[in-house]
Amino acid sequence: MFIWSAIAHLIALTSPGPDTAVVIRQVSLYGRIEGFKVSIGIGIGIYIHCLLAVNGISIIVLSNVLYKFLISLIGSVYIFYLGIMMFFNNTNSSTEIRNDGQYNNSILIGLITNIFNIKAFLFFVSLFTILIDSIDNTFYYIYPIYFALTSTLWFSLLSYLLTISKNKKLNIYSNKYISFTMSLVLCLIGLIIFIRSVYEYF
Repeated sequence: MFIWSAIAHLIALTSPGPDTAVVIRQVSLYGRIEGFKVSIGIGIGIYIHCLLAVNGISIIVLSNVLYKFLISLIGSVYIFYLGIMMFFNNTNSSTEIRNDGQYNNSILIGLITNIFNIKAFLFFVSLFTILIDSIDNTFYYIYPIYFALTSTLWFSLLSYLLTISKNKKLNIYSNKYISFTMSLVLCLIGLIIFIRSVYEYF
């Protein structure tokens, strides 16, 4: 059962979503190292999701319509904010904005984006509902670490692949068109999550 869960997790990782978008954002604005940092933040967030799911806390949160709405609301506003900030960073033609120290919070950005991703809540609740019967004392700690490390490695690999090209037009860090596109994608994701959460709540 764990193998099938691991496969499902890998498929979920490769699917476009807020985590992928925020990795691309940090890489396109600040380079590969910040992509690695945001990947660590996402990994920490997934570890927390796993612990919440194992202990049944996620089910309690998701069973409350108001809590679910607030998580979706905070997540959507934060993602939209990241998109807006990315857009204004791109419109500034100087290089100073890339060296102003704002990107030092990449780990925190990855963590917040993942923690308030309602899909991550739902995914790991579903996953651990299946796995819970096979979890004993040892695997209780191993499974969350595995999912967190796998996620960190995947997004780190993505950060590397996005910056591997020596051709500036293909290297996402040097391509402003990709940055503009990703800022719009982030804003769109934030708006979709916001509209959907409001629609489901009201």
